[in-house]
Amino acid sequence: MAKTRNITKEDIFIKARMLSEGVCIQGLTEKVPPGLRDISVRETKGDLSDIEIPEKLDYNDVDEIMELAYKSTLQRTTNLAGFSTLILDDSGLLAPITPNKHSRLDLIIKGETVTVSDGGEVLITGRFPKRPKWLDAKLSNGLPIEAALPAASAGIINVVFSLSCMNYNTKRGCRYCNLFANPVSRKIIMLPKETLRQYSKYQAEAVQIATDHGWRGTIAISGGALPPCHRPEYLERMGIVLSMLREYVGEETLKELRLVYNHYPPEDFSDMYKWKEMGIDAVSIDIEVMDSAYFAAICPGKSAYKPHAWWKKAQEAAVDVFGPGRSTGCIVMGIEPMSTLLKGTDERLSKGIIPIPLVFVSAPGAAYWGFRPPTAEWIVKASEKIADAIQKHASKFLGPNALKRMGSRANKKDSKSTQSTHRTVVFDELQRRLQMLGELMKPRKKRKN
Repeated sequence: MAKTRNITKEDIFIKARMLSEGVCIQGLTEKVPPGLRDISVRETKGDLSDIEIPEKLDYNDVDEIMELAYKSTLQRTTNLAGFSTLILDDSGLLAPITPNKHSRLDLIIKGETVTVSDGGEVLITGRFPKRPKWLDAKLSNGLPIEAALPAASAGIINVVFSLSCMNYNTKRGCRYCNLFANPVSRKIIMLPKETLRQYSKYQAEAVQIATDHGWRGTIAISGGALPPCHRPEYLERMGIVLSMLREYVGEETLKELRLVYNHYPPEDFSDMYKWKEMGIDAVSIDIEVMDSAYFAAICPGKSAYKPHAWWKKAQEAAVDVFGPGRSTGCIVMGIEPMSTLLKGTDERLSKGIIPIPLVFVSAPGAAYWGFRPPTAEWIVKASEKIADAIQKHASKFLGPNALKRMGSRANKKDSKSTQSTHRTVVFDELQRRLQMLGELMKPRKKRKN
């Protein structure tokens, strides 16, 4: 395979169509990631039933909790992470594979090659990403590593200090969110601290296996919303997780990873200095949408905790503590008017915050399961305008000549600076522009007289 990449507008539009329309999978084989195969079958049958769990779950038995969660089909289908993706040929873009039996787009699997077609016309080809070998390892309790790290990928590992979401369990979850929708998490209110310590041990053990195999990426310290009576404990629970990581992974290796706090904003913003002392490098506070009225309607649990303005102030406080570009937060693109999305994105960027726009996709187990994502045209147009805003404010995040350096690397497929995600188009568009910049920077051949 060529070592250079060539991102075109056509590649980006095809990816946007895959986000918008999903794909009709033809030929389910052993080459398809198991979770993707499960959700494809379920989508075809319209069945979202899951495993039976005991009426009384023993909160002190962490091995049973982990095993039950691992067996949950909904757990697997909501945590496909980087393995529900297709790596597109030539461009190297990561495109999503969202099963939709009614889609015009057919995804055809033949050996190692995957083809996306429309009415028999081949639009693009690609391949499934290689599964990291460390994901086949077993933990000391005999369970697969994915029982401790269900959403691990080549770039991000989520390490949680809460195994359930109080908002989801009380029917106040974000309407499009299916994290912690599995039946085990729905049964849990809050794990005892000693059980969390045991679970954190297995998480740290799993991260150690990954790093021993050379994994270097971002660790997101996260989890579902805590019940109000347990919120004052969040720092202590976070400390349990981090101490286990230090014990198993080691301080030196941990310094090679990026530790990101990805949870609720604190009651007191001065807590962020404590996060920094604990080794946190950056903060991701997900404000979900840019319009406060939409926030209250679509994220009722988050809004009940603090109003939208508070979440935004927390992002700004993170800039003060960690610096510009180290305060981020996911937003769901395509669930509010484009005008408020663009205005809000520009405003966040102006304050040194980098929004991460993830295109809305209907999620199994969420209240909006079955809702249609925005059109490909809408996705591309909004992404181009957000990319314009990022370029406008780039000087706040980048040092001198950074754009030139990024441009010179943008056409290399193996460059870390070229990595995006399967849920966003914005950063693909930025890479396309950087690639063009890189081409302009190439020295021209001297003309012969």
